[in-house]
Amino acid sequence: MDVPAQEEVGHWEDNYIWECDWVYQCNGCGAQFATTDAFWAHSDANWDEDGNNYHGGYSMVSGEPYKHYTGEKYWVVDTPAQEEIGHWEYR
Repeated sequence: MDVPAQEEVGHWEDNYIWECDWVYQCNGCGAQFATTDAFWAHSDANWDEDGNNYHGGYSMVSGEPYKHYTGEKYWVVDTPAQEEIGHWEYR
């Protein structure tokens, strides 16, 4: 069966990279905070009646990943180009 030539079909998409910001994770309960001040407010609010605080330290960890758009675009091929497919006939 003969098939006519077909041009490439596609579309442009915005280019991005995955990034994540450092956050401060409570070593006691795992809650995450954007700043050390927010962590210390959390820690100060968690003293029990016996004077114990199990939220006294934090670790810096990667926060949730998010897309950072670069302002560039890239071409995505939906249907690749196809050359004509046919055959020769002799008369």
